[in-house]
Amino acid sequence: SKSMPTQPPSAKPCPEQLPTNLNMMPPMNEEATTPLRRQYDAFNQQVAVTTEMPIPACNMPRRQNSSDDDLLFLHPGPVDLIYGAENPLRTEIVARHLSSVRRRRKRIHHLSLLGSELVDPKGIFRLLGKKLKKFNVKELAISQIPSMGNEELMSLSPFLNATKTLKILDLSGARFDAKALQEIRCFFMKNPSLEVLILGDNECVGDKGAAVVSTLQEGRGMLRTLSMRGCGLGSSGVASISKFLGNSPSLRVLELSNNIIGDAGVEILAESIKTQNCQLEFLGLNSVEVGDRGVLVLADAVKTDRSLNSLSLQNNRGITSFGAAHLFKSVYNTQSLQSVLACNHVLTNIDIRGCSRIGGSLLKLGEELLSTQSMATHQVIRFKVSTYTEKKGNGIVLEGFDPKLLPHILSFVGKSNGLSYLFQSIRSMPPLHSQYALCAKAEDAKFNDFLESLKVPKRTKKFYDRFASPFPKPRPIMRYQCGRFANKHEVAMKS
Repeated sequence: SKSMPTQPPSAKPCPEQLPTNLNMMPPMNEEATTPLRRQYDAFNQQVAVTTEMPIPACNMPRRQNSSDDDLLFLHPGPVDLIYGAENPLRTEIVARHLSSVRRRRKRIHHLSLLGSELVDPKGIFRLLGKKLKKFNVKELAISQIPSMGNEELMSLSPFLNATKTLKILDLSGARFDAKALQEIRCFFMKNPSLEVLILGDNECVGDKGAAVVSTLQEGRGMLRTLSMRGCGLGSSGVASISKFLGNSPSLRVLELSNNIIGDAGVEILAESIKTQNCQLEFLGLNSVEVGDRGVLVLADAVKTDRSLNSLSLQNNRGITSFGAAHLFKSVYNTQSLQSVLACNHVLTNIDIRGCSRIGGSLLKLGEELLSTQSMATHQVIRFKVSTYTEKKGNGIVLEGFDPKLLPHILSFVGKSNGLSYLFQSIRSMPPLHSQYALCAKAEDAKFNDFLESLKVPKRTKKFYDRFASPFPKPRPIMRYQCGRFANKHEVAMKS
C-alpha cells in the first residue's frame, strides 16, 4: 500500500482535506482526534471572520445617500429641513427629501435656505411652491439668497396663497419688488396664523411694497413681529406702515432701521403710537436720518404710552443733546418728586449709541436706565426716586405731600431704606430741631432737641403710645360665635 504524503506542519489545511462534519469521520482514539478537531475549529473561525467583513463600498448595492435621509427622522414628530451654504443645493436633493418625508407620513415644521448656493433657483422654487402645500409647514426661512427675484417668489405663490398654518416667514436678503408681492397679496390678506414677517435687506420693496404689506391680515390677524429693515422706505411707505400699526393691537415688534424716513416719517409713527390700539413693545429706528424735530414729537408720544419698553435710535447724527434731553425727560423728569412719579416707567431702554452730537451725561443716564430693564415697575420707580433723592437732597423729598400722608410715607421709607435713612430725612426738617417735644415741660429741658430725646427708652415708648392711640386696637378672639363672652358662672355650670 502507498503511503499518503503528509503536509508540513506550517501549511494551513485546505477545505477539501477536511470533512464537513466530524461525526462522519472514522473512529479514532482521543489523541489522534484532538489535533484534527483543532484544525477544523480553526478553519471554521477563519470562515466566520471572512463572512463578517464588510463588503467594499464599490460593490455594495445601496441607495444613494440613504444614510442622509435617515438622519432626518432620528426624532419623532415633525421634521426640520435646514440647508446651509456648505455645498451647492440641487433640485434632486430637495425633491428626494420631500419624498422621504411624504413616504413616512411626516409633517415639516421648519424649512430654511440660509445663504444656500442654488444650482437651479427657478426649479427649486417651483418644486417648493408645488409640494409644500402637503406638509403643513409652520416656519419658512429663505434668507440671504440674492438669486431670489420676482420670478422665484411668484413660483412660491401657490404655496403661500394656499397655506393656513404658516407662522414665520423670512424673505430677507432677496431682490424682489412690489410686483412680486402683488402676486402673494392673497397671502397677506387672508393668512390668519402668521406671527413673524421679515422682509429686511431688500431695497427693491420700496413704498409700493409697504402698501401691499399694510394689507396684511386686514388688521385682524396675529402678527407680532414686522421687520422691514433696509427696504427702501420713504415717508409714504412709513405712512402705510403707521396705518397698519394703529389697526394691529397684536403687533409687538416693528423694525424700520436703515430707511430714509426723516423727521416727517417719525412724526407719522408718533401719531400711531398715541392710539389705544397700539401695543408696540420695540421700535427700531436706527440710521433713519431723524433729527431733534422728530425726536421732540416722539418724546411727547412716549410720555403717555405705557407699552413701549425699548426704543433704538442708533447712528442718527441729527439728534443733539437738546432732543435727547427732552426724550429722557419723558421717562425721568427731575423737576420734582411728583414729576418723577408721573413719568413713563415702562420705557427703560433708550439706545442712542452712535449719535455723536449727544453729551456724555445723557449717554450715562441711558445706561443707568438700561440697568432697570429686567426690574418690575415698582422697582423701577424705587430706583428713580432713590436716584433723585441722592442728587437733590432729603429736604426736598417730602415737599408737596398732604401732612396726613406723612406717617405712611415715613413708614414706607423706614421699611425700604432702614431707620438710618429715615432719621436722615427727618433731621432735614428744621421744626424738629426747634421743638424738643410735642408738649414741652420743665423736666424735658435737659434734651437739646426732639430727635435726641428719642434715645431715652421711656420717652420713645411715650411718643409711640401717643402716636398709636388714634388707631383701634385689635379685638380679642371671642369664645363663642354668638359674639358674647362667657362669664365665670356659665363656665362653672358647663364644667
